[in-house]
Amino acid sequence: MFRQRRSISILNNLITGIILITIGLVVAIKNVTIYTKVVRLLVYAFIIFGLSQLLNFLLNKKIVRNKQFLFKIIVNIVLGFTFLLFPKFPISLMPVIFSIYLLFNSVVKYINYALLKEVNLKSRFKEFFFGTLFLIFSLFFMLYPTKKISIFVTLIGFYCVVLGISRLYEFLIDILSEKFKLKFKKKMRITLPLFFEVFAPKEALKHINKYIEELTREDKNNKESDLKIFIHLSKYGFNQFGHMDIMFENKIYSYGNYDRSSRSLFTALGDGVLFELKNKEKYINFCITNSRKTIVEYGIRLTDSQKIKLKRELDNIFKDAYEWIPEVVRAKNKDEYNDYTSKLYKNTKAKFYKFKKGIYKKYFVLGVNCTYFADMLMRNSVFEVLKLVGVISPGTYYEYLEENYRKKNSNVVSKMIYNKEI
Repeated sequence: MFRQRRSISILNNLITGIILITIGLVVAIKNVTIYTKVVRLLVYAFIIFGLSQLLNFLLNKKIVRNKQFLFKIIVNIVLGFTFLLFPKFPISLMPVIFSIYLLFNSVVKYINYALLKEVNLKSRFKEFFFGTLFLIFSLFFMLYPTKKISIFVTLIGFYCVVLGISRLYEFLIDILSEKFKLKFKKKMRITLPLFFEVFAPKEALKHINKYIEELTREDKNNKESDLKIFIHLSKYGFNQFGHMDIMFENKIYSYGNYDRSSRSLFTALGDGVLFELKNKEKYINFCITNSRKTIVEYGIRLTDSQKIKLKRELDNIFKDAYEWIPEVVRAKNKDEYNDYTSKLYKNTKAKFYKFKKGIYKKYFVLGVNCTYFADMLMRNSVFEVLKLVGVISPGTYYEYLEENYRKKNSNVVSKMIYNKEI
């Protein structure tokens, strides 16, 4: 089974790479011509889809008729005919959306810059540089978007080519012998845009729920794992964007915004808090019952050298940490505290730590978050050949771990799924 999955994974990288490069070159060469045709097809699709839904709404008695469904139908039809009557509007719409996306990224970079400046880290200058760069490009595409379509389409083509090359590179790495692989010290992985990455855990959950009985537990070669990575998936609230934590030497480590009194910017900012606990069974049970999560556990086999490096990384992190005591710990009536941190403590007796200085002192949901913490911890010890380019999210790691789990000789050796229904 694993040999078959490995072959499928390798073939998938080859086919995907060729398709992406082909699409990228066609888009870059044909440019505005192909872009205009695609937009027209989308306009007709809006109209046809809307009319078919309206017909189904009027004639099919089995469907649930409500205002929300009717509103969606009307929106599709109105948008379709509006774009048909004003053809320049949808053509110039994508550059505007792209400029808003760049502006959002610019704001994120500036927030990261402010947080890094507070702890006096040199990496803040990189954040400021890219924040300014995104801002300039955002204003460039925002002003007179119809005149910038050619440049916008060329960028899309170039991005597809880069993605395709990264896929072909992974294909090449997979088919090379171990002797040649050693010559490739760094493996670069291009991630998808932020919009797709943050919703990746939600899509993964749909796939897992579909095959939940089949994927309950899988081991590649019956070898014990030294490190476990937990990817949290949910379809409820903010949990649907995913979470990530690790377990090493029978201790679970998780970084997040666990002090509710320090939260700001709609809970996106706050004091960085790291919790540590020993009882895996209680923690898993708490997550799948209290937060209604599905947890995918990947087991990683480490060499002796990697274990030493990981211990060293953890020791370095705790040098800047001090124990933080939540209110519930000292409270006489613990039942009065029902926030997440209090529930976690009552169910698992976790220990919490804050930071006196350093990059983890402040948490930011789109910067120094749970995945950033885990990635920095493992980058110099476990995944020495992985270099993520782009947004780092639980979805990014889920994709990477799942892909490597299917490979025959990777150090991702086991997979287990925890769900309330299992």
